[in-house]
Amino acid sequence: MAGNNRYKDVCVRILMLDPKIRYAGIMNRFGKTLAGSLRKDVRPLFRPEEARDEFFLTAVRESMRERFYDSLGRCRFTLTVHEKVDLVSFLHDGYIVYISLDKGLAYGDVERIVREADVLLSSGLTQ
Repeated sequence: MAGNNRYKDVCVRILMLDPKIRYAGIMNRFGKTLAGSLRKDVRPLFRPEEARDEFFLTAVRESMRERFYDSLGRCRFTLTVHEKVDLVSFLHDGYIVYISLDKGLAYGDVERIVREADVLLSSGLTQ
């Protein structure tokens, strides 16, 4: 399977982990989207230029966090809580995974989604 199709397939599979997942995307360390998938009933909140800026900012933040691994340990994931949505990002083998969630998901469910997404990424990107 071609690389971008593989990324897209993993994003679709991440969306299926929980009905509150709005969007799942995979980007490189520069914030360039490699693939993404939006839940069918969801209207994007970002305009295209806002999405580009948000993904770049996320890439910079994730890269900067790596500098503190020796002091703090590896960052499992980042949860950003907004008024309208919650955003989760984490590193996986050089990629940045970005997931947006409807409000109201319990923290334990966020942890489960990150764990299960990590397993999907491990199996889906290495095939």
